[in-house]
Formats: sequence, structure tokens, C-alpha cells
Amino acid sequence: MTLDQSTILWAERCLRRVPMQYLNAVDRRDWDLVRSLYADDAFVRGTRTTATLDEYLPPLIAGVEYYPVTMHFAGTQLVEVGEDGHSGHVDTYAIAHHWRGDSPGEEHPENLIVGVRYHVDIA
Repeated sequence: MTLDQSTILWAERCLRRVPMQYLNAVDRRDWDLVRSLYADDAFVRGTRTTATLDEYLPPLIAGVEYYPVTMHFAGTQLVEVGEDGHSGHVDTYAIAHHWRGDSPGEEHPENLIVGVRYHVDIA
């Protein structure tokens, strides 16, 4: 099946939103939203571990909440739309700032800034 240009553009827009919503939800500590972005049977390959979603989320939450403030700055997104016009893959490159000090940007030996790539398969 060949997709028309408007279907491809709409699908790309929808697919791009998923990782952006994830980054925003993590920075706002909206764990219900983070959970809602995954299928119930999702399997996550993350930085710290690879596990089912229910096994993956608790250590992710603890790791993020160790830092009073996080800020993800997303840059390049590469999107591949599936043949059905609904599924696809999204790679999002970002810089993740983790502030441990009492206020954002304050010097602290545990502040962490890392470059990350989020690869998302969307069914």
C-alpha cells in the first residue's frame, strides 16, 4: 500500500509527539503520563536496565527523582512511518540536564549532563 503525502505528514507529526511527551512528563514528574505512553506489554531497553515496563519504571522514577530538577532538550528527530500509516520508529537525540543543587543550574558535584538517544517503536 502506498501512503499519500498528507497521511505520511500526519503520521510523522503523531509519531514525533510520543518521545516529546515522554521527555516533558519526566521533567514534570508526571509518572501517570509516562506510564500511559507505553503499551501494557511494553518491553523497555533503557540506560540502566532492560525489563518489562512494570519492572523498568520504579528504578527509573527513583533515579530521576534523585535530582530535584531535570531538563531535557530535544534536538534531531528521525521518523520512519510504517506501511500502515500509524506505526513507526522515532529516534530522538537529546541533552538531559540533571540538577542536584538546591536551585537549577547551581554548581554541585553530582550535577549530570548527558547526551541521549531515545529509540521508540510505536505499534
